[in-house]
Amino acid sequence: MAEEEWREKIIKEKLGGKRDWTEEERAELCHQLGKDLDKHLDSLSKSKYKDGWTEENWKEKMAEHPIFAPYLQEKGATEGEAPMNALSEGLAQLKFDPDHSTPQEVAQNYKEEGNLQFKYKKYRLAVANFTEGLKQKCPDKDLNAQLHNNRAAAHCHLGNYRAAIKDCEKALKFKPDYLKAVFRAVDCSVKLKSWEETISWCDKGLSIDPSEQKFKSTRLSAAKEKKVIERDFRRKAQEEKKKENEEMKVIKAIMSRGITLGTSTMKASSSLSLKDLEPCHPAAQGSRVHLNENDDLVWPVMFIYPEHQETDFIQAFPESDIISDHLDVMLGPEAATAPWDIENKYLSQNLLLYFEDKEKEKLYEVDRNSTLLQVLTHPRYQVLGGTPGLLVLCKDSKFLVEFVKKYN
Repeated sequence: MAEEEWREKIIKEKLGGKRDWTEEERAELCHQLGKDLDKHLDSLSKSKYKDGWTEENWKEKMAEHPIFAPYLQEKGATEGEAPMNALSEGLAQLKFDPDHSTPQEVAQNYKEEGNLQFKYKKYRLAVANFTEGLKQKCPDKDLNAQLHNNRAAAHCHLGNYRAAIKDCEKALKFKPDYLKAVFRAVDCSVKLKSWEETISWCDKGLSIDPSEQKFKSTRLSAAKEKKVIERDFRRKAQEEKKKENEEMKVIKAIMSRGITLGTSTMKASSSLSLKDLEPCHPAAQGSRVHLNENDDLVWPVMFIYPEHQETDFIQAFPESDIISDHLDVMLGPEAATAPWDIENKYLSQNLLLYFEDKEKEKLYEVDRNSTLLQVLTHPRYQVLGGTPGLLVLCKDSKFLVEFVKKYN
Protein backbone atom coordinates (compact mmCIF):
# COMPACT_ATOMS: atom_id res chain seq x y z
CA MET A 1 0.00 0.00 0.00
CA ALA A 2 1.33 3.43 -0.97
CA GLU A 3 2.07 5.92 1.82
CA GLU A 4 -0.62 8.35 0.60
CA GLU A 5 -3.29 5.63 0.56
CA TRP A 6 -2.29 4.50 4.07
CA ARG A 7 -2.58 8.06 5.42
CA GLU A 8 -6.04 8.56 3.88
CA LYS A 9 -7.24 5.26 5.36
CA ILE A 10 -6.16 6.26 8.87
CA ILE A 11 -7.82 9.68 8.58
CA LYS A 12 -11.02 8.13 7.36
CA GLU A 13 -11.23 5.16 9.80
CA LYS A 14 -9.77 6.62 12.99
CA LEU A 15 -10.50 10.33 12.67
CA GLY A 16 -13.81 10.26 10.82
CA GLY A 17 -12.33 12.07 7.85
CA LYS A 18 -11.67 15.23 9.84
CA ARG A 19 -8.60 17.17 8.77
CA ASP A 20 -8.76 20.47 10.63
CA TRP A 21 -7.92 20.16 14.36
CA THR A 22 -7.49 22.64 17.16
CA GLU A 23 -4.53 22.40 19.55
CA GLU A 24 -6.79 21.02 22.31
CA GLU A 25 -8.15 18.36 19.99
CA ARG A 26 -4.65 17.38 18.86
CA ALA A 27 -3.51 17.00 22.50
CA GLU A 28 -6.55 14.92 23.35
CA LEU A 29 -5.96 12.75 20.30
CA CYS A 30 -2.29 12.17 21.25
CA HIS A 31 -3.33 11.20 24.76
CA GLN A 32 -5.91 8.76 23.44
CA LEU A 33 -3.44 7.21 20.97
CA GLY A 34 -0.95 6.68 23.82
CA LYS A 35 -3.57 4.88 25.91
CA ASP A 36 -4.51 2.70 22.93
CA LEU A 37 -0.85 1.78 22.40
CA ASP A 38 -0.36 0.84 26.06
CA LYS A 39 -3.52 -1.27 25.96
CA HIS A 40 -2.30 -3.03 22.82
CA LEU A 41 1.13 -3.80 24.33
CA ASP A 42 -0.48 -5.17 27.49
CA SER A 43 -2.60 -7.50 25.41
CA LEU A 44 0.44 -9.09 23.74
CA SER A 45 1.59 -12.49 25.07
CA LYS A 46 4.72 -12.22 27.19
CA SER A 47 7.84 -14.37 26.43
CA LYS A 48 11.49 -14.35 27.50
CA TYR A 49 14.11 -12.61 25.35
CA LYS A 50 16.16 -15.26 23.60
CA ASP A 51 18.52 -15.80 20.68
CA GLY A 52 19.90 -12.30 21.22
CA TRP A 53 22.84 -10.61 22.92
CA THR A 54 23.47 -11.26 26.61
CA GLU A 55 26.04 -10.06 29.09
CA GLU A 56 27.92 -13.27 28.48
CA ASN A 57 27.97 -13.30 24.67
CA TRP A 58 27.94 -9.66 23.59
CA LYS A 59 31.69 -9.58 23.07
CA GLU A 60 31.58 -12.76 21.02
CA LYS A 61 28.78 -11.33 18.86
CA MET A 62 30.64 -8.09 18.27
CA ALA A 63 33.85 -9.99 17.52
CA GLU A 64 32.07 -11.57 14.56
CA HIS A 65 32.18 -8.16 12.90
CA PRO A 66 35.53 -7.56 11.16
CA ILE A 67 35.74 -3.97 12.40
CA PHE A 68 35.60 -4.92 16.06
CA ALA A 69 37.44 -8.27 15.95
CA PRO A 70 41.01 -6.97 16.49
CA TYR A 71 39.91 -4.82 19.43
CA LEU A 72 38.00 -7.57 21.22
CA GLN A 73 40.67 -10.26 21.18
CA GLU A 74 41.24 -11.48 24.72
CA LYS A 75 44.50 -10.22 26.25
CA GLY A 76 45.40 -13.73 27.34
CA ALA A 77 44.85 -15.20 23.89
CA THR A 78 47.78 -16.45 21.90
CA GLU A 79 48.97 -14.04 19.26
CA GLY A 80 47.57 -14.94 15.88
CA GLU A 81 44.28 -16.27 17.30
CA ALA A 82 42.16 -13.23 16.55
CA PRO A 83 38.46 -14.06 15.94
CA MET A 84 37.86 -14.78 12.27
CA ASN A 85 34.76 -15.42 10.20
CA ALA A 86 33.88 -15.52 6.52
CA LEU A 87 33.29 -11.76 6.30
CA SER A 88 36.57 -11.00 8.07
CA GLU A 89 38.45 -13.40 5.83
CA GLY A 90 36.90 -11.87 2.75
CA LEU A 91 37.80 -8.34 3.76
CA ALA A 92 41.33 -9.45 4.67
CA GLN A 93 41.78 -11.01 1.25
CA LEU A 94 40.64 -7.81 -0.42
CA LYS A 95 42.84 -5.74 1.87
CA PHE A 96 46.05 -7.71 1.28
CA ASP A 97 45.41 -9.29 -2.13
CA PRO A 98 47.93 -7.97 -4.69
CA ASP A 99 45.39 -8.74 -7.43
CA HIS A 100 43.04 -6.10 -6.02
CA SER A 101 45.59 -3.53 -4.78
CA THR A 102 48.90 -2.05 -5.84
CA PRO A 103 52.09 -3.11 -3.99
CA GLN A 104 52.12 0.28 -2.27
CA GLU A 105 48.51 -0.10 -1.09
CA VAL A 106 49.17 -3.62 0.21
CA ALA A 107 52.33 -2.45 1.99
CA GLN A 108 50.39 0.45 3.51
CA ASN A 109 47.67 -1.94 4.70
CA TYR A 110 50.26 -4.22 6.30
CA LYS A 111 51.82 -1.20 7.97
CA GLU A 112 48.45 -0.13 9.42
CA GLU A 113 47.72 -3.67 10.57
CA GLY A 114 51.17 -3.87 12.18
CA ASN A 115 50.62 -0.56 13.94
CA LEU A 116 47.33 -1.86 15.29
CA GLN A 117 48.96 -5.03 16.63
CA PHE A 118 51.78 -2.92 18.10
CA LYS A 119 49.23 -0.71 19.87
CA TYR A 120 47.76 -3.77 21.56
CA LYS A 121 51.26 -5.05 22.44
CA LYS A 122 51.10 -7.95 19.98
CA TYR A 123 54.72 -7.34 19.00
CA ARG A 124 55.35 -10.63 17.20
CA LEU A 125 52.27 -10.11 15.04
CA ALA A 126 53.44 -6.56 14.43
CA VAL A 127 56.83 -7.83 13.23
CA ALA A 128 55.08 -10.31 10.92
CA ASN A 129 52.88 -7.60 9.38
CA PHE A 130 55.73 -5.14 8.85
CA THR A 131 57.74 -7.95 7.26
CA GLU A 132 54.91 -8.76 4.86
CA GLY A 133 54.70 -5.08 3.99
CA LEU A 134 58.40 -5.02 3.11
CA LYS A 135 57.98 -8.10 0.93
CA GLN A 136 55.77 -6.07 -1.42
CA LYS A 137 58.88 -4.14 -2.55
CA CYS A 138 56.83 -1.04 -3.23
CA PRO A 139 58.60 1.95 -4.83
CA ASP A 140 57.71 4.32 -1.96
CA LYS A 141 61.00 4.87 -0.09
CA ASP A 142 59.34 6.69 2.81
CA LEU A 143 56.91 3.82 3.34
CA ASN A 144 59.71 1.25 3.28
CA ALA A 145 61.68 3.35 5.77
CA GLN A 146 58.64 3.49 8.07
CA LEU A 147 58.12 -0.26 7.82
CA HIS A 148 61.73 -0.91 8.82
CA ASN A 149 61.55 1.63 11.63
CA ASN A 150 58.28 0.23 12.96
CA ARG A 151 59.61 -3.30 12.81
CA ALA A 152 62.66 -2.08 14.73
CA ALA A 153 60.32 -0.71 17.41
CA ALA A 154 58.56 -4.09 17.71
CA HIS A 155 61.90 -5.93 17.86
CA CYS A 156 63.02 -3.53 20.57
CA HIS A 157 60.00 -4.37 22.73
CA LEU A 158 60.78 -8.07 22.23
CA GLY A 159 64.36 -7.53 23.38
CA ASN A 160 65.76 -8.24 19.90
CA TYR A 161 68.04 -5.21 20.03
CA ARG A 162 70.49 -6.39 17.38
CA ALA A 163 67.66 -7.10 14.91
CA ALA A 164 66.22 -3.66 15.72
CA ILE A 165 69.53 -1.96 14.91
CA LYS A 166 69.71 -3.80 11.58
CA ASP A 167 66.24 -2.50 10.71
CA CYS A 168 67.31 1.03 11.64
CA GLU A 169 70.27 0.70 9.26
CA LYS A 170 67.94 -0.44 6.46
CA ALA A 171 65.49 2.38 7.20
CA LEU A 172 68.28 4.93 6.76
CA LYS A 173 69.16 3.45 3.37
CA PHE A 174 65.67 4.42 2.20
CA LYS A 175 65.65 7.71 4.10
CA PRO A 176 69.14 8.93 5.10
CA ASP A 177 67.87 11.74 7.34
CA TYR A 178 65.37 9.57 9.26
CA LEU A 179 65.99 10.74 12.84
CA LYS A 180 63.45 8.33 14.37
CA ALA A 181 65.53 5.40 13.18
CA VAL A 182 68.70 6.96 14.57
CA PHE A 183 67.09 7.58 17.96
CA ARG A 184 65.96 3.97 18.12
CA ALA A 185 69.38 2.65 17.10
CA VAL A 186 70.99 4.75 19.84
CA ASP A 187 68.59 3.36 22.45
CA CYS A 188 69.17 -0.24 21.32
CA SER A 189 72.95 0.11 21.32
CA VAL A 190 72.74 1.48 24.87
CA LYS A 191 70.66 -1.56 25.86
CA LEU A 192 73.39 -3.76 24.41
CA LYS A 193 76.07 -1.69 26.19
CA SER A 194 77.84 -1.47 22.85
CA TRP A 195 79.38 1.92 23.60
CA GLU A 196 81.51 2.19 20.47
CA GLU A 197 78.38 1.60 18.42
CA THR A 198 76.43 4.11 20.53
CA ILE A 199 79.04 6.79 19.84
CA SER A 200 78.87 6.03 16.12
CA TRP A 201 75.06 6.31 16.07
CA CYS A 202 75.16 9.57 18.05
CA ASP A 203 77.64 10.97 15.53
CA LYS A 204 75.25 9.92 12.76
CA GLY A 205 72.39 11.72 14.50
CA LEU A 206 74.45 14.87 15.07
CA SER A 207 75.36 14.93 11.39
CA ILE A 208 71.62 15.17 10.68
CA ASP A 209 70.71 17.49 13.57
CA PRO A 210 73.75 19.08 15.26
CA SER A 211 71.57 20.71 17.94
CA GLU A 212 69.93 17.53 19.27
CA GLN A 213 70.80 17.36 22.99
CA LYS A 214 69.97 13.67 23.39
CA PHE A 215 72.70 12.71 20.95
CA LYS A 216 75.19 14.96 22.71
CA SER A 217 74.42 13.71 26.24
CA THR A 218 74.22 10.05 25.23
CA ARG A 219 77.50 10.30 23.34
CA LEU A 220 79.19 11.80 26.39
CA SER A 221 77.88 9.01 28.65
CA ALA A 222 78.87 6.33 26.13
CA ALA A 223 82.39 7.76 25.86
CA LYS A 224 82.76 7.59 29.65
CA GLU A 225 81.52 4.00 29.74
CA LYS A 226 83.89 3.09 26.93
CA LYS A 227 86.84 4.54 28.86
CA VAL A 228 85.86 2.53 31.95
CA ILE A 229 85.71 -0.69 29.92
CA GLU A 230 89.05 0.05 28.25
CA ARG A 231 90.61 0.78 31.64
CA ASP A 232 89.22 -2.43 33.11
CA PHE A 233 90.44 -4.36 30.07
CA ARG A 234 93.95 -2.96 30.45
CA ARG A 235 93.92 -3.67 34.17
CA LYS A 236 92.75 -7.23 33.59
CA ALA A 237 95.42 -7.73 30.92
CA GLN A 238 98.08 -6.46 33.31
CA GLU A 239 96.84 -8.76 36.07
CA GLU A 240 96.83 -11.74 33.72
CA LYS A 241 100.32 -10.88 32.54
CA LYS A 242 101.50 -10.57 36.14
CA LYS A 243 99.87 -13.88 37.01
CA GLU A 244 101.45 -15.51 33.97
CA ASN A 245 104.88 -14.19 34.96
CA GLU A 246 104.42 -15.48 38.50
CA GLU A 247 103.40 -18.89 37.20
CA MET A 248 106.43 -19.02 34.93
CA LYS A 249 108.61 -18.09 37.87
CA VAL A 250 107.16 -20.99 39.90
CA ILE A 251 107.67 -23.43 37.02
CA LYS A 252 111.26 -22.30 36.53
CA ALA A 253 111.87 -22.71 40.27
CA ILE A 254 110.54 -26.29 40.17
CA MET A 255 112.60 -27.10 37.07
CA SER A 256 115.76 -25.62 38.53
CA ARG A 257 115.42 -27.90 41.58
CA GLY A 258 115.00 -31.02 39.44
CA ILE A 259 111.72 -32.02 41.10
CA THR A 260 109.88 -34.84 39.35
CA LEU A 261 106.17 -34.66 38.59
CA GLY A 262 104.53 -37.98 37.91
CA THR A 263 106.71 -39.95 35.55
CA SER A 264 108.43 -37.08 33.71
CA THR A 265 111.01 -34.68 35.08
CA MET A 266 110.47 -30.97 34.99
CA LYS A 267 113.64 -30.54 32.98
CA ALA A 268 112.05 -32.47 30.13
CA SER A 269 108.67 -30.77 30.43
CA SER A 270 108.81 -27.44 28.60
CA SER A 271 105.04 -27.11 28.17
CA LEU A 272 104.15 -27.49 31.84
CA SER A 273 101.48 -25.20 33.27
CA LEU A 274 100.51 -24.56 36.87
CA LYS A 275 97.14 -26.04 35.96
CA ASP A 276 98.99 -29.37 35.86
CA LEU A 277 99.87 -28.79 39.51
CA GLU A 278 96.34 -28.11 40.71
CA PRO A 279 95.78 -30.39 43.74
CA CYS A 280 93.46 -33.33 43.09
CA HIS A 281 92.61 -34.08 46.71
CA PRO A 282 89.41 -32.29 47.82
CA ALA A 283 91.05 -31.02 51.01
CA ALA A 284 93.87 -29.44 49.01
CA GLN A 285 91.73 -27.52 46.53
CA GLY A 286 92.87 -23.90 46.17
CA SER A 287 96.27 -24.57 47.78
CA ARG A 288 98.45 -24.79 44.70
CA VAL A 289 102.24 -24.57 44.93
CA HIS A 290 103.58 -21.02 44.94
CA LEU A 291 106.60 -18.91 45.88
CA ASN A 292 106.77 -16.98 49.15
CA GLU A 293 108.60 -13.72 49.84
CA ASN A 294 111.86 -15.66 50.27
CA ASP A 295 111.42 -17.33 46.87
CA ASP A 296 110.87 -20.67 48.62
CA LEU A 297 108.42 -23.06 46.99
CA VAL A 298 105.42 -23.54 49.26
CA TRP A 299 103.58 -26.84 48.72
CA PRO A 300 100.36 -28.40 49.94
CA VAL A 301 101.45 -31.61 51.71
CA MET A 302 99.48 -34.72 52.70
CA PHE A 303 100.42 -36.93 55.66
CA ILE A 304 98.85 -40.35 55.12
CA TYR A 305 98.17 -42.87 57.90
CA PRO A 306 97.70 -46.25 56.14
CA GLU A 307 96.89 -48.13 59.36
CA HIS A 308 93.78 -46.04 59.96
CA GLN A 309 93.17 -44.85 56.38
CA GLU A 310 93.26 -41.25 57.57
CA THR A 311 95.07 -38.14 56.34
CA ASP A 312 96.32 -34.80 57.61
CA PHE A 313 96.70 -31.89 55.26
CA ILE A 314 99.03 -28.90 55.52
CA GLN A 315 98.00 -26.14 53.13
CA ALA A 316 101.30 -24.25 53.10
CA PHE A 317 104.50 -26.22 53.70
CA PRO A 318 107.63 -24.20 52.71
CA GLU A 319 110.30 -26.35 51.13
CA SER A 320 112.90 -25.15 53.64
CA ASP A 321 110.86 -26.31 56.67
CA ILE A 322 112.01 -29.39 58.59
CA ILE A 323 109.43 -32.16 58.50
CA SER A 324 109.69 -33.01 62.20
CA ASP A 325 108.68 -29.44 63.13
CA HIS A 326 105.29 -29.96 61.48
CA LEU A 327 104.94 -33.43 63.01
CA ASP A 328 105.53 -31.95 66.48
CA VAL A 329 102.73 -29.42 65.88
CA MET A 330 100.28 -32.08 64.68
CA LEU A 331 101.23 -35.01 66.94
CA GLY A 332 103.47 -33.56 69.64
CA PRO A 333 102.95 -33.76 73.42
CA GLU A 334 100.87 -30.59 73.46
CA ALA A 335 98.71 -31.55 70.46
CA ALA A 336 95.25 -33.04 70.90
CA THR A 337 95.00 -36.77 70.30
CA ALA A 338 93.44 -37.66 66.97
CA PRO A 339 89.97 -39.21 67.43
CA TRP A 340 90.99 -42.27 65.41
CA ASP A 341 94.14 -42.86 67.57
CA ILE A 342 92.34 -44.82 70.29
CA GLU A 343 95.58 -46.32 71.68
CA ASN A 344 97.26 -42.90 71.69
CA LYS A 345 100.38 -44.32 70.07
CA TYR A 346 100.69 -41.90 67.13
CA LEU A 347 103.00 -39.49 68.90
CA SER A 348 105.67 -37.53 67.05
CA GLN A 349 108.60 -39.36 68.67
CA ASN A 350 107.08 -42.78 67.81
CA LEU A 351 106.65 -42.19 64.09
CA LEU A 352 108.48 -43.28 60.95
CA LEU A 353 108.10 -41.56 57.58
CA TYR A 354 108.18 -43.16 54.13
CA PHE A 355 107.38 -42.36 50.53
CA GLU A 356 106.28 -44.86 47.93
CA ASP A 357 107.95 -45.49 44.58
CA LYS A 358 104.96 -46.68 42.57
CA GLU A 359 107.00 -47.69 39.53
CA LYS A 360 109.30 -50.02 41.46
CA GLU A 361 106.74 -50.76 44.18
CA LYS A 362 109.26 -49.87 46.82
CA LEU A 363 109.23 -47.89 50.08
CA TYR A 364 111.88 -45.32 50.94
CA GLU A 365 112.32 -44.18 54.50
CA VAL A 366 112.50 -40.43 55.08
CA ASP A 367 114.68 -38.76 57.69
CA ARG A 368 112.27 -36.83 59.89
CA ASN A 369 114.90 -34.11 60.35
CA SER A 370 115.24 -33.47 56.62
CA THR A 371 113.64 -30.54 54.84
CA LEU A 372 110.77 -30.94 52.43
CA LEU A 373 113.06 -29.91 49.57
CA GLN A 374 115.46 -32.75 50.40
CA VAL A 375 112.59 -35.22 50.10
CA LEU A 376 111.23 -33.74 46.86
CA THR A 377 114.64 -33.84 45.18
CA HIS A 378 115.20 -37.51 46.00
CA PRO A 379 115.89 -39.31 42.69
CA ARG A 380 112.91 -41.65 43.17
CA TYR A 381 110.39 -39.17 44.59
CA GLN A 382 107.50 -38.08 42.39
CA VAL A 383 104.96 -35.34 43.13
CA LEU A 384 101.53 -36.69 42.16
CA GLY A 385 98.46 -34.53 41.66
CA GLY A 386 100.36 -31.37 42.59
CA THR A 387 100.48 -32.50 46.24
CA PRO A 388 103.54 -34.14 47.87
CA GLY A 389 102.61 -36.99 50.19
CA LEU A 390 104.33 -38.85 53.04
CA LEU A 391 103.32 -42.12 54.68
CA VAL A 392 103.24 -42.01 58.50
CA LEU A 393 103.63 -45.29 60.41
CA CYS A 394 104.03 -46.13 64.07
CA LYS A 395 107.35 -47.88 64.77
CA ASP A 396 107.48 -51.17 66.64
CA SER A 397 103.92 -51.92 65.52
CA LYS A 398 102.56 -55.09 63.97
CA PHE A 399 100.99 -53.06 61.16
CA LEU A 400 104.39 -51.57 60.23
CA VAL A 401 105.91 -55.04 59.84
CA GLU A 402 103.06 -56.25 57.64
CA PHE A 403 102.97 -53.05 55.60
CA VAL A 404 106.70 -53.00 54.84
CA LYS A 405 106.65 -56.72 54.03
CA LYS A 406 104.30 -56.07 51.08
CA TYR A 407 106.98 -54.00 49.38
CA ASN A 408 109.90 -56.32 50.16
